[in-house]
Amino acid sequence: MRRFLFFIFVWPFSSLGQSANFPTKVDLAKIYSQAISDFITDARKRTKSNFDTLYFGKRNNGQPDDFPDIELPATIEKTHIRLISPEAGTIKQQELKSRIYINMAGWVDKEKAEFLFFVFSNGFDHQFNYTINYRFNAKLKEFELVNLQFKGPPFEK
Repeated sequence: MRRFLFFIFVWPFSSLGQSANFPTKVDLAKIYSQAISDFITDARKRTKSNFDTLYFGKRNNGQPDDFPDIELPATIEKTHIRLISPEAGTIKQQELKSRIYINMAGWVDKEKAEFLFFVFSNGFDHQFNYTINYRFNAKLKEFELVNLQFKGPPFEK
């Protein structure tokens, strides 16, 4: 009987919080999607832009800020999301200058997540930047927005 009570009352606590293997691909896809959603929502308000498609550079240079090997939803906030190589981004910008290309860097751990968005358009002209920070709420078992910072031109050189 003791084993049964232990199993019923103590075992569920072992599943609370994040796993020791955090972040998994699923965890990363969720927080990256949340950051992209927050970016789109705020950028639409600030820049009065109505994004149809956003192209994200899927860098893989062996650096800590490389884009993770994750699957994102095809659309976020009614905007098509495309992951492409930086080389394909250059081609896309040359084909149609109004396309939006984003270099996104992210760092995620058990307590916080930070994302940088570097937005390019008009043939790779730097348009604006975003920094978005989150902290993990253990009670809700999800990341919460801490702050979101917009930086438009002129940029420091």
